[in-house]
Amino acid sequence: MSDTVDTQQAADLLGVRVATVYAYVSRGILSPVPGGPRSRGSRFERNAVLALVQRRKRTRAGTFEIAVQTQLTRIDPAGRLFYRGRDVEHLAATSHFEDVAELLWDTEVICPWPAVDIGVDERAMPHGDRIRAAILDAGLARQDDFPTAAVRSINAAIASLPTLGTTTGDSVAARLWPKLTAQQADRERIRALDAALILLADHELATSTVVARATAGTRADPYHVLLAGAAALAGAAHGAASGAAYDVLTGSHELHQVPAGFGHLVYRDTDPRFDALIARVEPWAPQVVSRVDDLTIAVRRAHGAAPNVDLALAALSVAAGAQRWAGEVVFLIARMAGFAAHGMEEQGQPLRFRPQADYVGDPGTGTGAAGPT
Repeated sequence: MSDTVDTQQAADLLGVRVATVYAYVSRGILSPVPGGPRSRGSRFERNAVLALVQRRKRTRAGTFEIAVQTQLTRIDPAGRLFYRGRDVEHLAATSHFEDVAELLWDTEVICPWPAVDIGVDERAMPHGDRIRAAILDAGLARQDDFPTAAVRSINAAIASLPTLGTTTGDSVAARLWPKLTAQQADRERIRALDAALILLADHELATSTVVARATAGTRADPYHVLLAGAAALAGAAHGAASGAAYDVLTGSHELHQVPAGFGHLVYRDTDPRFDALIARVEPWAPQVVSRVDDLTIAVRRAHGAAPNVDLALAALSVAAGAQRWAGEVVFLIARMAGFAAHGMEEQGQPLRFRPQADYVGDPGTGTGAAGPT
């Protein structure tokens, strides 16, 4: 059997028209074998086409599928997550956020991680918007590469938040803790926050990452890429989802439907990030974790749904004595590392995030009349 197939054979394997194969090529979903003679048409690696067949079979209810080749993050729907081939649960147990960010970027950063001298934003605004404003301020009149922009933005984001407690170190987690809570930090608490940052640093092509990556594809500068991703992350169905899980965990809840903090579009059962983060919270907040366990058992019995990272992030916030916005802040600061990594990977690619619309509206009369108002 040949290792390559022609365009018609690729279309047959995929069950699509030849024109669709060309569309996959133009959007970077499928790449032809380089160096082939133009007169004979494009050829494709058979394994790459078969892999695309399997990805197209992995449908996710209510989702818009995009396939982009990446060396950053691999998700196993059975319940594992990898950054550049490294198991994320292991990284969360043994590494620091800064090291994992540099792993995603595949480079050591020149810009120092310790906080830059940026004052607290005194404007009355939600904490997530403070961070988005800090990203924009950090990039004013600067031309930085992605790692430098990410480090400056993360530093600026932390510095922009009011201080509630005492800072106990120079790491990102140590500087972020007193921005979330007045509770005194110790080694176990800082390690739990460090683990949360690592676990949330990237998650393949999540919605906000697609936005950041598409923005990078327009040749936008790194700060605008980070800002675009941060804007998409603001939604209650994405980066702010832990707020609803916080409400479930801190209040009474009915189980007539699956509550916030349960279920995931990708994982068939438990989100591996949930287990990894809960394991870091339990040693110093066993009562909170016991409450999570009781809720998890009840939801399993009522709906068969498994917990996700939003519930673990809510548990961390409750255990730390933080408010419901804390989870969004942790998520946003962590994911800037992933946004930068995807922005770097998108550099040099053609402008390719242009999906085809399936128009289902009024076909139009052709008269140009707007009709009655």
